Amino acid sequence: MLDNPIDIKVLNFFDITLDCFKVISKTNLLNKKYLIESFSSLMNEEEIAKVYMGWKEDGLYFIFDINQSFTNVFSDYRKGDSVEIFIDTRSLNTKGYVTKFCHHFVFFAEEVDGYKGMEVTRFRMDDMHSLCESKDLIVDSIVKPSSCILNIEIPANCLFGFNVREIMQISFAYRINRFEANPLHFSISSFEHSIEKSPHLWPKVNLVSN
Repeated sequence: MLDNPIDIKVLNFFDITLDCFKVISKTNLLNKKYLIESFSSLMNEEEIAKVYMGWKEDGLYFIFDINQSFTNVFSDYRKGDSVEIFIDTRSLNTKGYVTKFCHHFVFFAEEVDGYKGMEVTRFRMDDMHSLCESKDLIVDSIVKPSSCILNIEIPANCLFGFNVREIMQISFAYRINRFEANPLHFSISSFEHSIEKSPHLWPKVNLVSN
């Protein structure tokens, strides 16, 4: 018997693929059809958030319904309350290499430096795109003392390579950072992997036309 047993998570042995449905109206995104399955129990994490995702030709839509206070925000986003979204518009599965099709966004419930969202993608060498303007990211938040709803729109012009006429599969992951608490993840733990540098581990998402 090992003195210090290794915590090997079941999800490490599976490739995850999910369906993301086309949004008819942004007002109906809070519908279980768009609810992303949570793997919190398999990752030994608290389940304090429901995440909804949809798509249209003009971009990607998300709602993060977080059941706790979420107002401690800082420019050093990993130290406070923030939501990170990772997107690969071509789902290339390039191991350990962030390509120009990869995106790393950060969103807040309250403004940081005048904005509630920004792209912070870090590339290697010259395979890169220009980072999007923070003003182009759309973030509405409903903040209460013990809960928060983040309504996020990432327009197509902020997603290099996003073309639903030709490519109907992307890769996607998220991390919910919490002030003075451990972060929460979608299938990939940042205690085991550097998520922002590992697009080959991001789950695949089929963009389904309903």
